[in-house]
Amino acid sequence: MKTLGVILAGGNSTRFGEDKSLYKIDGKPMVEHIADIIKASHAADEIIVSTNSRLKTAFNYETVTDDDRFTDKGPIGGLFAAASAYPDSRLLVVSCDTPYVPARWLRKLHDAALADSETLVLTKEGDRIHPLIAVYQGQDLAESLEAQLRTGRLSMKAFFEHRKTVILDAKENGVPKDALVNINRRTDIL
Repeated sequence: MKTLGVILAGGNSTRFGEDKSLYKIDGKPMVEHIADIIKASHAADEIIVSTNSRLKTAFNYETVTDDDRFTDKGPIGGLFAAASAYPDSRLLVVSCDTPYVPARWLRKLHDAALADSETLVLTKEGDRIHPLIAVYQGQDLAESLEAQLRTGRLSMKAFFEHRKTVILDAKENGVPKDALVNINRRTDIL
């Protein structure tokens, strides 16, 4: 099974005030930070960006956009778009607004996913689950995501509650807390 690095970059960045994925940190767009981290992990065979139709030409990578039936449905809609376009792939998912996640952590998630191709591998930090730094896989992944979207419940937690999951604790594995920061406002940038 091929592993696809999926950068989720389809949000509207309303709290940030401009497209986070294109915002430059140290002279480089956040999406490129994530792509470099995925490349450095040596865990993905290919990188794509899951985005909205407004941004579909903004990236230097192949893009998938929201299914017309499920536009603006958040991360679960972006995952569905990727899973539908690449049904035979394992999805190593990283949101574009987590530019400090260590490559070694992505590799650890990926390696854990190799043990069972039907299991989701999620990141945990203390009591907090980071469902957008994870591996999503399974023969029925796209169908399950579509079924969740049809319920109208867009919660990632609601989705993975009904899937076989492994949750790895980043803190227990030496990942610094700041490494998993989710940038929603400019003040979140380290």
